[in-house]
Amino acid sequence: MPEITVSDIKKNWKFFSTLLNRLEDDNINNFIESLGQRLAISPANQIKGQYGAYAGGLIESSVKLGKSMQALNNFHGNPCDVKSIYKVGLLHDIGRLGTMDQDFFLLQDSDWHREKLGHQFKVNYSLKTTHLQRTLFLLSQFQVVLSEEEFTALLGLDDGEAKNQLGAILLHARNMLENEEENQG
Repeated sequence: MPEITVSDIKKNWKFFSTLLNRLEDDNINNFIESLGQRLAISPANQIKGQYGAYAGGLIESSVKLGKSMQALNNFHGNPCDVKSIYKVGLLHDIGRLGTMDQDFFLLQDSDWHREKLGHQFKVNYSLKTTHLQRTLFLLSQFQVVLSEEEFTALLGLDDGEAKNQLGAILLHARNMLENEEENQG
């Protein structure tokens, strides 16, 4: 599991929130202000070897993914709007946080699960929706508006099939992130 310090978490949070502030969307700003601390320390995954499976992993992996999406967009001649790249890249996984009042990933209290299975966190199975469904619900709670292109791009997360160019860039960047973690693990 990568070592991440409180200083790293603060630095990642500052970069994440600065990028989102550049979108000049008061609803996004209200969202990150309201859920900031929980977002800043949330993991992105449960199992060691998966990207972001540590405290602060959600924001760190979202920032990496946003940067990768921008690089891929540049490589392909900028077919997608830069604001949409960052909005989708930085917010695509926020449903991994959980809901407004429940975390999806809980502290692992079993040494056996942590040591034998690599389960760094427990999953809150009382949340019956996918992380994409929770992402869309959380965004709707703060009236964050997605364009049709952004919404359609996010839909590809559930089945792994790109629905448009933005979705293809999102899925490619996520695959790069997953492969990076596998190669480090």
